[in-house]
Amino acid sequence: MKPFNEMPGETLAGVRYLLSDIDDTLTADGVFPDISYTALQNLRDAGKTVVLITGRPAGWCDMIARFFPVDAVVGENGALCFYRDGDRVRQIWNTPAAERQANLLRLHDIANEVVGLFPGTELAQDNPWRASDVAVDFAEEVAPLSLVTAEAIRAHFAAKGATAKVSSIHVNAWFGDYDKLSMFTRWLHDVRGERIDNILSASIYTGDSPNDVPMFKRFPFSTGVQGIENYNLASADLPAYVTREDAAQGFAEVAKAILAHS
Repeated sequence: MKPFNEMPGETLAGVRYLLSDIDDTLTADGVFPDISYTALQNLRDAGKTVVLITGRPAGWCDMIARFFPVDAVVGENGALCFYRDGDRVRQIWNTPAAERQANLLRLHDIANEVVGLFPGTELAQDNPWRASDVAVDFAEEVAPLSLVTAEAIRAHFAAKGATAKVSSIHVNAWFGDYDKLSMFTRWLHDVRGERIDNILSASIYTGDSPNDVPMFKRFPFSTGVQGIENYNLASADLPAYVTREDAAQGFAEVAKAILAHS
């Protein structure tokens, strides 16, 4: 990873899309600070398309799409996208409602096994607002457990046939082969009429954890906030750049640089 302050000015000047994870990228110590909200607003005021891409639940994404200065929100690691269409919020889903409901029952059975097998874990408090996946808390509202434990939880879900990813706070699991990248690509094509290959040189993705890897690998100017260094990611999975600061301050570093070249 190169230091973010080495990103060329001509690259920053050409940015049209700012894509970002939320937890521990836009937040700091579990709080969404004014520095992040202001950065999002300033980016949109400058004519940038802002899309948040998160593992957080559908219920949260509906609120974010309605009340935050963003163009769209991809949620539950790619299960859905909610986006603004004038005064309305439109929805895109990967699977129909009946299939989502059946999958949730299976996923909660596995998640309950996990909580029994891994002392100190709990079902994440945001699960009631999830439509397609389940989240096991290993570092948000429980005493933080190691990333080794998080990886073991991920492997348990995978052994049961689920797709699972580790974030900075949760292990999320779902049935299906979608991810953050696939849903963003769908929204981009179906709503904006653009192909992802045509925007790669005009986009920056910011993130902090392993569930951001599909985005890091696809976007040549992907940028991790400093906390990405806490994970033992393979070199091929790392973002191209890393900020000096962590979490919200790292995101603000990226936003400030983009705006300075707008």
